[in-house]
Amino acid sequence: MALSVGRRLTLLSAVVAAAMATAVPAAQARTVFTLTGHGWGHGIGLSQYGALGYAQHGWSYDWILAHYYTGTTVSALPNAVQMRIQLASGRGSYALSGSSRITVVDEGGTKSKTIPAGSYRVERGTTGRLRVVDASSNARVVKHLTGPVRLGASQALRVDSTVGIGWAGDHWHGYLRVIRSGSSLMLVDVVPLEYYLRGVVPSEMPSSWLPAALRAQAVAARSYAVATRHPTSLFDAYADTRSQVYGPIEHEASSSNAAVSATAHQVLWYNGAVAVGFFSSSSGGWTASEQAAWGSSSGEPYLVPVRDRYDGAQGLNPNHTWPTRVFTARGLARELGVKGKVRSVDLVIDGPSQRITHATFHTGFGNRAYTGPGAELALGLRSNYFRIVGVTLKGPEHTIAGTRFALTGRVWPKPHNRVSLLVHDGPGAPWATAADKLSLANDGTFSLTIHPKQNRVYRLGLPGGAVSPRQTIAVGPALTLVRSGKSFRATIFPVLRGAILTLQRHTSGGWKPVSDAPVGAKGHARFAVSKTVGRWRVAFHGDAKHAASRSPILASPRIRHR
Repeated sequence: MALSVGRRLTLLSAVVAAAMATAVPAAQARTVFTLTGHGWGHGIGLSQYGALGYAQHGWSYDWILAHYYTGTTVSALPNAVQMRIQLASGRGSYALSGSSRITVVDEGGTKSKTIPAGSYRVERGTTGRLRVVDASSNARVVKHLTGPVRLGASQALRVDSTVGIGWAGDHWHGYLRVIRSGSSLMLVDVVPLEYYLRGVVPSEMPSSWLPAALRAQAVAARSYAVATRHPTSLFDAYADTRSQVYGPIEHEASSSNAAVSATAHQVLWYNGAVAVGFFSSSSGGWTASEQAAWGSSSGEPYLVPVRDRYDGAQGLNPNHTWPTRVFTARGLARELGVKGKVRSVDLVIDGPSQRITHATFHTGFGNRAYTGPGAELALGLRSNYFRIVGVTLKGPEHTIAGTRFALTGRVWPKPHNRVSLLVHDGPGAPWATAADKLSLANDGTFSLTIHPKQNRVYRLGLPGGAVSPRQTIAVGPALTLVRSGKSFRATIFPVLRGAILTLQRHTSGGWKPVSDAPVGAKGHARFAVSKTVGRWRVAFHGDAKHAASRSPILASPRIRHR
Protein backbone atom coordinates (compact mmCIF):
# COMPACT_ATOMS: atom_id res chain seq x y z
CA MET A 1 0.00 0.00 0.00
CA ALA A 2 1.37 3.39 -0.99
CA LEU A 3 2.16 5.86 1.76
CA SER A 4 0.63 9.33 1.67
CA VAL A 5 2.91 12.37 1.79
CA GLY A 6 1.95 12.91 5.42
CA ARG A 7 2.78 9.31 6.41
CA ARG A 8 6.13 9.48 4.54
CA LEU A 9 7.08 12.64 6.44
CA THR A 10 6.06 11.04 9.73
CA LEU A 11 8.14 7.97 8.96
CA LEU A 12 11.18 10.09 7.98
CA SER A 13 10.87 12.09 11.21
CA ALA A 14 10.83 8.86 13.20
CA VAL A 15 13.92 7.57 11.40
CA VAL A 16 15.90 10.78 11.98
CA ALA A 17 14.75 10.89 15.61
CA ALA A 18 16.05 7.35 16.05
CA ALA A 19 19.34 8.38 14.48
CA MET A 20 19.65 11.35 16.82
CA ALA A 21 19.04 9.06 19.75
CA THR A 22 22.08 7.00 18.74
CA ALA A 23 25.21 8.42 20.38
CA VAL A 24 27.78 9.91 17.96
CA PRO A 25 31.37 9.25 19.05
CA ALA A 26 33.38 12.24 20.23
CA ALA A 27 35.05 14.11 17.39
CA GLN A 28 38.77 13.62 16.84
CA ALA A 29 41.01 16.49 15.68
CA ARG A 30 44.01 15.95 13.40
CA THR A 31 46.57 18.62 12.59
CA VAL A 32 49.28 18.55 9.95
CA PHE A 33 51.87 21.21 9.14
CA THR A 34 53.10 21.90 5.63
CA LEU A 35 56.51 23.52 5.13
CA THR A 36 57.28 25.13 1.78
CA GLY A 37 60.09 27.45 0.84
CA HIS A 38 62.36 28.99 -1.75
CA GLY A 39 66.00 29.79 -2.39
CA TRP A 40 69.33 28.93 -0.84
CA GLY A 41 71.39 31.38 1.14
CA HIS A 42 70.78 34.84 2.54
CA GLY A 43 69.29 36.15 -0.72
CA ILE A 44 71.00 39.56 -0.50
CA GLY A 45 72.26 41.09 -3.73
CA LEU A 46 72.98 38.91 -6.74
CA SER A 47 71.30 35.52 -7.04
CA GLN A 48 73.70 33.28 -8.92
CA TYR A 49 70.93 31.20 -10.46
CA GLY A 50 69.05 34.40 -11.16
CA ALA A 51 72.08 35.81 -12.98
CA LEU A 52 72.11 32.66 -15.09
CA GLY A 53 68.39 33.10 -15.77
CA TYR A 54 68.82 36.71 -16.89
CA ALA A 55 71.77 35.67 -19.06
CA GLN A 56 69.53 33.02 -20.63
CA HIS A 57 67.14 35.84 -21.51
CA GLY A 58 69.83 37.91 -23.20
CA TRP A 59 70.74 40.35 -20.43
CA SER A 60 74.31 41.71 -20.35
CA TYR A 61 76.33 41.50 -17.15
CA ASP A 62 76.03 45.25 -16.39
CA TRP A 63 72.23 45.04 -16.72
CA ILE A 64 72.21 42.04 -14.41
CA LEU A 65 74.28 43.93 -11.82
CA ALA A 66 72.07 47.04 -12.07
CA HIS A 67 69.04 44.86 -11.37
CA TYR A 68 70.43 43.33 -8.19
CA TYR A 69 72.32 46.35 -6.77
CA THR A 70 69.90 49.24 -6.92
CA GLY A 71 71.43 52.60 -7.85
CA THR A 72 74.98 51.33 -8.36
CA THR A 73 77.27 51.91 -11.32
CA VAL A 74 80.15 49.83 -12.69
CA SER A 75 83.61 51.32 -13.30
CA ALA A 76 87.28 50.49 -12.73
CA LEU A 77 89.31 50.79 -9.54
CA PRO A 78 91.80 53.66 -9.60
CA ASN A 79 94.67 51.59 -8.14
CA ALA A 80 95.92 48.01 -8.09
CA VAL A 81 94.90 45.94 -5.07
CA GLN A 82 96.70 43.11 -3.29
CA MET A 83 94.65 40.51 -1.37
CA ARG A 84 95.85 38.52 1.65
CA ILE A 85 93.90 35.28 1.90
CA GLN A 86 94.07 33.03 4.94
CA LEU A 87 94.47 29.53 3.52
CA ALA A 88 94.77 27.78 6.90
CA SER A 89 95.43 28.44 10.58
CA GLY A 90 95.87 26.68 13.90
CA ARG A 91 98.68 24.32 12.87
CA GLY A 92 102.28 23.84 13.88
CA SER A 93 103.70 23.51 10.38
CA TYR A 94 102.90 23.74 6.67
CA ALA A 95 104.31 21.68 3.82
CA LEU A 96 105.08 23.29 0.47
CA SER A 97 107.22 22.75 -2.57
CA GLY A 98 108.53 24.59 -5.61
CA SER A 99 109.73 23.62 -9.04
CA SER A 100 112.10 26.59 -9.11
CA ARG A 101 114.38 28.19 -6.51
CA ILE A 102 112.50 29.53 -3.50
CA THR A 103 113.29 32.83 -1.80
CA VAL A 104 112.78 32.83 1.98
CA VAL A 105 112.50 36.27 3.58
CA ASP A 106 112.26 36.89 7.32
CA GLU A 107 109.96 39.94 7.38
CA GLY A 108 110.53 40.33 11.12
CA GLY A 109 114.31 40.28 10.81
CA THR A 110 117.03 40.81 8.26
CA LYS A 111 117.48 37.29 6.96
CA SER A 112 116.87 36.44 3.30
CA LYS A 113 117.95 33.22 1.64
CA THR A 114 117.35 31.43 -1.61
CA ILE A 115 116.96 27.66 -1.39
CA PRO A 116 116.90 25.03 -4.16
CA ALA A 117 113.70 23.71 -5.74
CA GLY A 118 112.19 20.95 -3.64
CA SER A 119 109.81 20.08 -0.81
CA TYR A 120 109.97 21.83 2.55
CA ARG A 121 108.16 22.43 5.84
CA VAL A 122 107.83 25.74 7.62
CA GLU A 123 107.47 25.08 11.35
CA ARG A 124 107.93 26.50 14.80
CA GLY A 125 111.32 26.05 16.36
CA THR A 126 112.03 25.20 20.00
CA THR A 127 112.65 28.86 20.84
CA GLY A 128 109.37 29.97 19.34
CA ARG A 129 111.01 31.22 16.18
CA LEU A 130 110.35 29.73 12.74
CA ARG A 131 112.47 27.52 10.57
CA VAL A 132 112.41 25.93 7.13
CA VAL A 133 113.10 22.17 7.07
CA ASP A 134 113.89 19.92 4.11
CA ALA A 135 110.89 17.54 3.89
CA SER A 136 112.97 14.52 2.85
CA SER A 137 115.97 14.82 5.18
CA ASN A 138 114.51 16.92 8.02
CA ALA A 139 117.61 19.07 7.75
CA ARG A 140 117.17 22.68 8.88
CA VAL A 141 117.63 24.72 5.74
CA VAL A 142 116.84 28.12 7.24
CA LYS A 143 116.47 28.64 10.99
CA HIS A 144 116.05 31.31 13.68
CA LEU A 145 113.45 33.25 11.69
CA THR A 146 111.58 35.88 13.67
CA GLY A 147 108.65 35.89 11.22
CA PRO A 148 106.42 36.45 9.44
CA VAL A 149 108.19 34.38 6.80
CA ARG A 150 107.61 35.17 3.12
CA LEU A 151 108.19 32.48 0.50
CA GLY A 152 108.13 33.16 -3.22
CA ALA A 153 109.44 31.77 -6.49
CA SER A 154 109.39 32.45 -10.21
CA GLN A 155 106.99 29.51 -10.59
CA ALA A 156 103.82 29.21 -8.45
CA LEU A 157 104.44 27.40 -5.17
CA ARG A 158 102.56 24.24 -4.31
CA VAL A 159 100.95 23.81 -0.88
CA ASP A 160 101.05 20.14 0.08
CA SER A 161 99.10 20.61 3.34
CA THR A 162 95.30 20.62 3.19
CA VAL A 163 94.03 24.22 3.04
CA GLY A 164 90.88 26.18 2.23
CA ILE A 165 87.87 23.96 1.64
CA GLY A 166 90.04 20.86 1.29
CA TRP A 167 92.60 21.67 -1.39
CA ALA A 168 95.89 19.79 -1.11
CA GLY A 169 98.86 19.42 -3.45
CA ASP A 170 97.82 22.45 -5.52
CA HIS A 171 99.57 25.60 -6.74
CA TRP A 172 98.70 29.14 -5.72
CA HIS A 173 99.34 32.52 -7.33
CA GLY A 174 101.36 35.17 -5.52
CA TYR A 175 103.59 34.43 -2.57
CA LEU A 176 102.99 32.70 0.75
CA ARG A 177 103.36 34.08 4.26
CA VAL A 178 103.63 32.00 7.42
CA ILE A 179 102.64 34.05 10.45
CA ARG A 180 102.77 33.23 14.12
CA SER A 181 99.25 33.43 15.57
CA GLY A 182 99.23 32.62 19.26
CA SER A 183 100.78 29.22 19.81
CA SER A 184 100.24 28.10 16.22
CA LEU A 185 100.90 29.21 12.67
CA MET A 186 98.78 30.77 9.96
CA LEU A 187 99.28 30.38 6.20
CA VAL A 188 98.36 33.40 4.05
CA ASP A 189 98.44 33.74 0.28
CA VAL A 190 99.32 37.27 -0.88
CA VAL A 191 97.99 37.64 -4.41
CA PRO A 192 97.01 40.43 -6.85
CA LEU A 193 93.26 41.01 -6.91
CA GLU A 194 92.79 39.84 -10.51
CA TYR A 195 94.56 36.55 -9.83
CA TYR A 196 92.51 36.13 -6.66
CA LEU A 197 89.37 36.49 -8.79
CA ARG A 198 90.59 33.68 -11.05
CA GLY A 199 90.34 31.37 -8.05
CA VAL A 200 87.05 32.78 -6.74
CA VAL A 201 84.78 32.89 -9.81
CA PRO A 202 84.91 29.16 -10.75
CA SER A 203 84.68 28.24 -7.04
CA GLU A 204 81.51 30.27 -6.54
CA MET A 205 79.78 29.70 -9.89
CA PRO A 206 80.03 26.79 -12.38
CA SER A 207 82.49 27.80 -15.09
CA SER A 208 80.17 26.22 -17.70
CA TRP A 209 77.54 28.93 -17.20
CA LEU A 210 76.89 31.68 -19.73
CA PRO A 211 79.51 34.47 -20.06
CA ALA A 212 77.15 37.23 -18.87
CA ALA A 213 76.50 35.36 -15.61
CA LEU A 214 80.22 34.69 -15.07
CA ARG A 215 81.06 38.35 -15.70
CA ALA A 216 78.38 39.51 -13.27
CA GLN A 217 79.83 37.09 -10.71
CA ALA A 218 83.34 38.45 -11.32
CA VAL A 219 82.30 42.06 -10.70
CA ALA A 220 80.24 41.16 -7.63
CA ALA A 221 83.07 39.07 -6.16
CA ARG A 222 85.68 41.76 -6.91
CA SER A 223 83.48 44.40 -5.27
CA TYR A 224 82.90 42.22 -2.21
CA ALA A 225 86.64 41.55 -1.87
CA VAL A 226 87.64 45.22 -2.04
CA ALA A 227 84.78 46.52 0.15
CA THR A 228 85.39 43.99 2.93
CA ARG A 229 89.21 44.04 3.13
CA HIS A 230 90.82 44.35 6.56
CA PRO A 231 94.03 46.38 6.06
CA THR A 232 94.83 46.47 9.81
CA SER A 233 94.44 42.70 10.31
CA LEU A 234 96.77 39.82 9.50
CA PHE A 235 94.69 38.92 6.44
CA ASP A 236 91.89 40.36 4.33
CA ALA A 237 89.65 37.35 3.70
CA TYR A 238 89.16 33.67 4.39
CA ALA A 239 89.45 31.12 1.60
CA ASP A 240 86.04 29.59 2.38
CA THR A 241 82.40 30.63 2.72
CA ARG A 242 83.18 32.94 5.63
CA SER A 243 84.28 35.30 2.83
CA GLN A 244 84.36 33.83 -0.69
CA VAL A 245 85.56 30.40 -1.73
CA TYR A 246 89.04 30.76 -3.22
CA GLY A 247 90.54 27.92 -5.21
CA PRO A 248 94.03 27.06 -6.52
CA ILE A 249 95.38 27.39 -10.04
CA GLU A 250 94.33 23.80 -10.82
CA HIS A 251 90.70 24.80 -10.26
CA GLU A 252 90.73 27.68 -12.74
CA ALA A 253 88.88 27.43 -16.06
CA SER A 254 89.37 29.29 -19.32
CA SER A 255 85.76 30.54 -19.34
CA SER A 256 85.91 32.01 -15.84
CA ASN A 257 89.38 33.49 -16.48
CA ALA A 258 87.92 35.13 -19.59
CA ALA A 259 85.12 36.63 -17.47
CA VAL A 260 87.67 38.05 -15.04
CA SER A 261 89.74 39.50 -17.90
CA ALA A 262 86.69 40.97 -19.64
CA THR A 263 85.73 42.86 -16.47
CA ALA A 264 89.27 43.60 -15.27
CA HIS A 265 89.39 45.99 -12.29
CA GLN A 266 85.65 46.75 -12.57
CA VAL A 267 83.65 47.07 -9.34
CA LEU A 268 80.28 48.36 -8.19
CA TRP A 269 80.19 51.95 -6.94
CA TYR A 270 77.62 53.71 -4.81
CA ASN A 271 78.02 57.34 -3.72
CA GLY A 272 81.75 57.29 -4.40
CA ALA A 273 82.53 54.08 -2.47
CA VAL A 274 82.90 50.49 -3.55
CA ALA A 275 79.63 48.64 -2.87
CA VAL A 276 79.61 45.35 -0.97
CA GLY A 277 78.74 42.80 -3.65
CA PHE A 278 76.83 40.30 -1.53
CA PHE A 279 75.62 37.28 -3.48
CA SER A 280 74.07 33.88 -2.76
CA SER A 281 73.05 30.80 -4.67
CA SER A 282 69.32 31.43 -5.10
CA SER A 283 66.88 34.14 -4.04
CA GLY A 284 63.79 31.99 -4.57
CA GLY A 285 62.10 34.75 -6.56
CA TRP A 286 62.68 37.80 -4.32
CA THR A 287 66.01 39.12 -3.09
CA ALA A 288 66.36 40.15 0.55
CA SER A 289 67.53 43.14 2.52
CA GLU A 290 70.15 42.81 5.25
CA GLN A 291 67.44 43.52 7.80
CA ALA A 292 65.19 40.72 6.55
CA ALA A 293 67.94 38.16 5.99
CA TRP A 294 70.01 38.74 9.12
CA GLY A 295 67.87 40.83 11.44
CA SER A 296 70.22 43.80 11.05
CA SER A 297 69.03 47.14 12.38
CA SER A 298 70.01 48.84 9.12
CA GLY A 299 71.34 48.00 5.67
CA GLU A 300 72.98 49.42 2.61
CA PRO A 301 70.55 51.40 0.44
CA TYR A 302 71.59 49.52 -2.71
CA LEU A 303 70.80 46.14 -1.13
CA VAL A 304 67.01 46.34 -1.27
CA PRO A 305 64.59 43.54 -2.22
CA VAL A 306 63.79 43.21 -5.90
CA ARG A 307 61.74 40.69 -7.79
CA ASP A 308 63.94 37.95 -9.23
CA ARG A 309 61.72 36.54 -11.96
CA TYR A 310 64.37 34.34 -13.61
CA ASP A 311 65.82 32.75 -10.48
CA GLY A 312 64.45 29.41 -11.66
CA ALA A 313 67.00 29.50 -14.52
CA GLN A 314 64.62 27.65 -16.85
CA GLY A 315 64.34 24.70 -14.49
CA LEU A 316 68.07 24.36 -13.73
CA ASN A 317 67.77 25.73 -10.18
CA PRO A 318 66.87 22.87 -7.80
CA ASN A 319 66.28 25.28 -4.92
CA HIS A 320 64.03 27.88 -6.52
CA THR A 321 61.10 26.02 -4.91
CA TRP A 322 61.76 23.34 -2.30
CA PRO A 323 60.03 19.98 -2.18
CA THR A 324 57.03 20.19 0.15
CA ARG A 325 57.54 18.70 3.60
CA VAL A 326 54.61 17.60 5.79
CA PHE A 327 54.84 17.14 9.57
CA THR A 328 52.52 15.84 12.22
CA ALA A 329 52.16 18.03 15.29
CA ARG A 330 54.54 15.76 17.19
CA GLY A 331 56.88 15.43 14.20
CA LEU A 332 57.31 19.20 13.91
CA ALA A 333 58.10 19.45 17.61
CA ARG A 334 60.65 16.68 17.20
CA GLU A 335 62.21 18.54 14.25
CA LEU A 336 62.62 21.59 16.50
CA GLY A 337 63.99 19.49 19.35
CA VAL A 338 61.15 20.38 21.74
CA LYS A 339 58.77 18.24 23.79
CA GLY A 340 55.17 17.40 23.03
CA LYS A 341 53.27 18.66 20.00
CA VAL A 342 53.22 21.92 18.10
CA ARG A 343 49.72 23.35 18.32
CA SER A 344 50.13 26.30 15.96
CA VAL A 345 52.74 28.55 14.37
CA ASP A 346 52.79 32.35 14.09
CA LEU A 347 54.97 33.92 11.40
CA VAL A 348 56.06 37.53 10.86
CA ILE A 349 56.77 38.15 7.17
CA ASP A 350 58.82 40.99 5.71
CA GLY A 351 56.62 42.10 2.83
CA PRO A 352 59.24 43.40 0.35
CA SER A 353 61.47 40.30 0.60
CA GLN A 354 58.91 37.68 1.67
CA ARG A 355 61.40 36.50 4.33
CA ILE A 356 60.35 35.30 7.75
CA THR A 357 61.70 37.70 10.38
CA HIS A 358 60.15 35.98 13.44
CA ALA A 359 58.51 32.61 14.05
CA THR A 360 56.75 31.43 17.22
CA PHE A 361 55.86 27.77 17.75
CA HIS A 362 53.11 27.19 20.32
CA THR A 363 53.36 23.88 22.20
CA GLY A 364 51.82 22.31 25.26
CA PHE A 365 55.06 23.11 27.10
CA GLY A 366 55.09 26.81 26.23
CA ASN A 367 56.15 28.90 23.26
CA ARG A 368 59.38 28.74 21.31
CA ALA A 369 60.23 32.03 19.63
CA TYR A 370 62.91 32.43 16.96
CA THR A 371 64.14 35.07 14.61
CA GLY A 372 63.68 34.14 10.97
CA PRO A 373 67.33 33.06 10.61
CA GLY A 374 67.04 31.28 13.97
CA ALA A 375 64.06 29.25 12.75
CA GLU A 376 65.95 28.52 9.52
CA LEU A 377 68.82 27.12 11.58
CA ALA A 378 66.58 25.20 14.00
CA LEU A 379 64.74 23.46 11.16
CA GLY A 380 67.81 22.96 8.98
CA LEU A 381 66.39 25.03 6.10
CA ARG A 382 68.16 26.58 3.11
CA SER A 383 66.92 30.14 3.67
CA ASN A 384 64.43 32.07 5.77
CA TYR A 385 62.12 32.40 2.77
CA PHE A 386 59.69 29.72 3.95
CA ARG A 387 56.13 29.19 5.14
CA ILE A 388 54.60 26.79 7.66
CA VAL A 389 50.83 26.30 7.50
CA GLY A 390 49.00 24.30 10.15
CA VAL A 391 45.69 22.70 9.13
CA THR A 392 43.29 21.05 11.56
CA LEU A 393 40.20 19.06 10.59
CA LYS A 394 37.80 17.68 13.16
CA GLY A 395 34.74 15.47 12.81
CA PRO A 396 33.24 12.23 14.14
CA GLU A 397 34.69 8.95 13.02
CA HIS A 398 31.22 7.33 13.02
CA THR A 399 27.73 8.73 12.60
CA ILE A 400 24.21 7.74 11.50
CA ALA A 401 22.68 8.86 8.22
CA GLY A 402 20.61 12.01 8.59
CA THR A 403 22.40 13.13 11.75
CA ARG A 404 23.59 16.72 11.53
CA PHE A 405 26.95 17.59 13.03
CA ALA A 406 29.67 20.21 12.66
CA LEU A 407 32.84 19.57 10.69
CA THR A 408 35.29 22.06 12.17
CA GLY A 409 38.90 23.03 11.65
CA ARG A 410 41.50 25.73 11.39
CA VAL A 411 43.95 27.01 8.78
CA TRP A 412 46.74 29.09 10.31
CA PRO A 413 48.34 31.39 9.38
CA LYS A 414 45.11 32.40 7.72
CA PRO A 415 45.53 32.30 3.93
CA HIS A 416 44.57 35.17 1.67
CA ASN A 417 43.23 32.84 -1.00
CA ARG A 418 40.09 30.71 -1.01
CA VAL A 419 39.84 27.52 1.02
CA SER A 420 37.35 24.87 -0.09
CA LEU A 421 36.02 21.61 1.33
CA LEU A 422 36.56 18.53 -0.79
CA VAL A 423 34.91 15.13 -0.47
CA HIS A 424 35.12 11.67 -1.97
CA ASP A 425 33.19 8.46 -1.39
CA GLY A 426 36.06 6.07 -0.81
CA PRO A 427 39.04 4.40 -2.50
CA GLY A 428 39.25 5.19 -6.20
CA ALA A 429 36.56 7.86 -6.11
CA PRO A 430 37.51 11.33 -7.42
CA TRP A 431 37.56 14.36 -5.15
CA ALA A 432 34.58 16.67 -5.56
CA THR A 433 33.88 20.09 -4.12
CA ALA A 434 31.55 19.96 -1.13
CA ALA A 435 31.87 23.66 -0.28
CA ASP A 436 33.44 26.04 -2.77
CA LYS A 437 34.50 28.64 -0.23
CA LEU A 438 34.76 28.18 3.52
CA SER A 439 34.21 31.19 5.71
CA LEU A 440 37.28 31.47 7.95
CA ALA A 441 37.13 33.53 11.13
CA ASN A 442 39.93 35.95 12.00
CA ASP A 443 41.75 33.18 13.84
CA GLY A 444 41.47 30.88 10.82
CA THR A 445 38.74 28.63 12.28
CA PHE A 446 35.61 27.42 10.52
CA SER A 447 32.55 25.30 11.27
CA LEU A 448 30.33 23.68 8.67
CA THR A 449 27.18 21.66 9.39
CA ILE A 450 26.89 18.50 7.29
CA HIS A 451 24.71 15.37 7.31
CA PRO A 452 26.15 12.71 4.98
CA LYS A 453 24.04 9.69 3.98
CA GLN A 454 26.95 7.37 3.25
CA ASN A 455 30.65 6.97 4.07
CA ARG A 456 32.63 10.11 3.31
CA VAL A 457 36.25 11.29 3.33
CA TYR A 458 36.81 15.03 3.68
CA ARG A 459 39.83 17.29 3.26
CA LEU A 460 40.46 20.96 2.55
CA GLY A 461 41.50 22.42 -0.78
CA LEU A 462 44.25 24.88 0.15
CA PRO A 463 46.46 27.45 -1.63
CA GLY A 464 50.24 27.35 -1.78
CA GLY A 465 50.67 23.60 -1.74
CA ALA A 466 49.49 23.25 1.87
CA VAL A 467 48.35 19.76 2.85
CA SER A 468 45.16 18.98 4.74
CA PRO A 469 44.52 16.04 7.06
CA ARG A 470 41.78 13.71 5.87
CA GLN A 471 38.73 13.05 7.99
CA THR A 472 37.10 9.70 7.25
CA ILE A 473 33.55 9.44 8.51
CA ALA A 474 31.84 6.05 8.57
CA VAL A 475 28.09 6.54 8.05
CA GLY A 476 25.66 3.82 9.05
CA PRO A 477 22.02 3.81 7.91
CA ALA A 478 19.39 4.88 10.43
CA LEU A 479 17.29 1.88 11.55
CA THR A 480 14.01 1.63 13.44
CA LEU A 481 12.14 -1.45 14.65
CA VAL A 482 8.47 -1.66 15.56
CA ARG A 483 6.22 -4.61 16.52
CA SER A 484 3.36 -5.36 14.21
CA GLY A 485 1.15 -8.04 15.76
CA LYS A 486 3.22 -11.20 16.00
CA SER A 487 5.84 -9.84 13.62
CA PHE A 488 8.28 -6.96 13.39
CA ARG A 489 8.80 -4.30 10.80
CA ALA A 490 12.14 -2.54 10.29
CA THR A 491 12.74 0.68 8.40
CA ILE A 492 16.08 1.82 6.94
CA PHE A 493 17.20 5.32 5.89
CA PRO A 494 18.42 5.91 3.29
CA VAL A 495 16.51 3.24 1.42
CA LEU A 496 18.91 0.42 0.45
CA ARG A 497 16.67 -1.84 -1.62
CA GLY A 498 17.75 -5.46 -1.46
CA ALA A 499 20.01 -5.00 1.57
CA ILE A 500 19.70 -7.74 4.18
CA LEU A 501 18.71 -6.79 7.72
CA THR A 502 19.04 -9.14 10.67
CA LEU A 503 16.55 -9.33 13.51
CA GLN A 504 18.32 -9.99 16.81
CA ARG A 505 16.98 -11.03 20.24
CA HIS A 506 18.79 -10.55 23.49
CA THR A 507 19.43 -13.70 25.53
CA SER A 508 21.54 -14.57 28.53
CA GLY A 509 24.38 -15.22 26.09
CA GLY A 510 24.05 -11.84 24.35
CA TRP A 511 22.44 -10.80 21.08
CA LYS A 512 21.46 -13.72 18.86
CA PRO A 513 20.29 -13.56 15.23
CA VAL A 514 16.73 -14.73 14.75
CA SER A 515 15.82 -13.98 11.15
CA ASP A 516 17.08 -12.17 8.01
CA ALA A 517 14.91 -10.16 5.64
CA PRO A 518 15.56 -8.05 2.52
CA VAL A 519 14.73 -4.36 2.28
CA GLY A 520 11.90 -3.55 -0.07
CA ALA A 521 11.49 -0.64 -2.48
CA LYS A 522 10.08 1.62 0.24
CA GLY A 523 12.74 0.89 2.82
CA HIS A 524 10.93 -1.76 4.91
CA ALA A 525 11.80 -5.27 5.96
CA ARG A 526 9.35 -7.62 7.74
CA PHE A 527 10.12 -10.43 10.17
CA ALA A 528 7.56 -13.09 11.13
CA VAL A 529 8.45 -14.78 14.44
CA SER A 530 6.63 -17.18 16.76
CA LYS A 531 7.32 -15.18 19.89
CA THR A 532 7.62 -11.40 20.23
CA VAL A 533 8.33 -11.13 23.96
CA GLY A 534 11.80 -9.83 24.93
CA ARG A 535 14.34 -7.26 23.86
CA TRP A 536 14.85 -6.90 20.12
CA ARG A 537 16.82 -4.90 17.62
CA VAL A 538 17.59 -4.98 13.91
CA ALA A 539 21.13 -4.82 12.50
CA PHE A 540 22.68 -3.85 9.18
CA HIS A 541 26.12 -5.40 8.58
CA GLY A 542 27.50 -2.76 6.22
CA ASP A 543 28.33 -2.59 2.52
CA ALA A 544 30.81 -0.79 0.28
CA LYS A 545 29.26 2.62 0.91
CA HIS A 546 27.79 2.31 4.40
CA ALA A 547 29.00 1.30 7.82
CA ALA A 548 27.27 -1.27 9.99
CA SER A 549 24.53 0.06 12.27
CA ARG A 550 21.83 -1.10 14.67
CA SER A 551 18.41 0.15 15.65
CA PRO A 552 17.48 1.29 19.13
CA ILE A 553 16.40 -1.61 21.38
CA LEU A 554 12.72 -2.51 21.34
CA ALA A 555 11.33 -4.06 24.51
CA SER A 556 8.25 -6.14 23.60
CA PRO A 557 5.88 -7.20 26.49
CA ARG A 558 3.95 -10.48 26.56
CA ILE A 559 0.65 -10.29 24.62
CA ARG A 560 -2.36 -10.89 26.85
CA HIS A 561 -5.44 -12.57 25.32
CA ARG A 562 -8.91 -11.87 26.70
